[in-house]
Amino acid sequence: MNPPRARSSTTSPLEALGIDDMEERAYRVLLSHRLATAEDVAHRLSLSLRKAQRLLDHVEAKGLASHSPERPPRYIATSPKLAMEALASQRVADIERARSMIPELMEQVADEADIDREQVVELISSRTAIGQILEQMLQTVQSEIFAFQRPPMYFMHREIPKGVRARTISDAAYLALPGALESLRVVMAMGEEARTFPVLPVKMVVVDRRMGLIPLHAEDPNGPVLLVRDCTLIDALCGLFDLTWERATPLVFGRTGVSMLGEPDARLSEAAEQVIPLLAAGLNDKAIAHEAGMSTATLNRRLAELMKSFGTRTRFQLGWRAALAAFPERLATGKRAKRKSSSR
Repeated sequence: MNPPRARSSTTSPLEALGIDDMEERAYRVLLSHRLATAEDVAHRLSLSLRKAQRLLDHVEAKGLASHSPERPPRYIATSPKLAMEALASQRVADIERARSMIPELMEQVADEADIDREQVVELISSRTAIGQILEQMLQTVQSEIFAFQRPPMYFMHREIPKGVRARTISDAAYLALPGALESLRVVMAMGEEARTFPVLPVKMVVVDRRMGLIPLHAEDPNGPVLLVRDCTLIDALCGLFDLTWERATPLVFGRTGVSMLGEPDARLSEAAEQVIPLLAAGLNDKAIAHEAGMSTATLNRRLAELMKSFGTRTRFQLGWRAALAAFPERLATGKRAKRKSSSR
């Protein structure tokens, strides 16, 4: 899946306790020295003495350090266990105080049921608000998240919450974007299931079949987005995804790149594992050659070799024979179903 990145991956966990980057660096300096003056900290962090003193005042105010009465004062770091536990407890207390305001604020709602009905579908145009809503959706997802992916890229891929099933269907135009296949390979290694479909009607992401985001103009990554809550429209979107998922082509990344789902027949060479799935995804020769890391001339030569190996004359025949080799059990299932139908 590709959600917007709300926070940098390099953000320190201590920011959640109100400790910014420079305060953390000063605290680490104190931890590595038994006693340190403002001058020592200024030298270590390449700061002026005045800035270092102000920084130490902030660190001390947050309970991360204390100083001696001598002049100039020497600072000593508070034990991380004591300091972090105290700050975390304070944050928890602040959150609980905020939660206690919910009943009072709810009294201001004239009719909660009417408000909910009015906001079943909501148009969101603020990029900040869209990012916050998506982040909240991903943080509260319980069991399932799925998405349709079309170009241009709108959501950035992110790690899947543990115990959540994540599925994406990408169309051929999306797969042709530079780096799209590599991005899918990374998230699939983390547990995401991915399939491809020639053309998708919309771009969307839905969590737990109760809430979804749909860009109003799929081609405009900065355009407004529809927020859809639990209603008949969500049911329709879920039905559309389920139907498309059944008809979509599965993607699996093997040793040599993207390959067919299941264990391929021995005749499927490394070239077949690279090229045939890209053909099935609907990519043109230029995009296939780029993703497979070969020239167009080499691609044509590989295709000719594969056609000869499978005894076929066209690309369609090649794809069909490769599918039969990769999915012999599906062919058998199809024959059994046909016989049952004809016997009725």
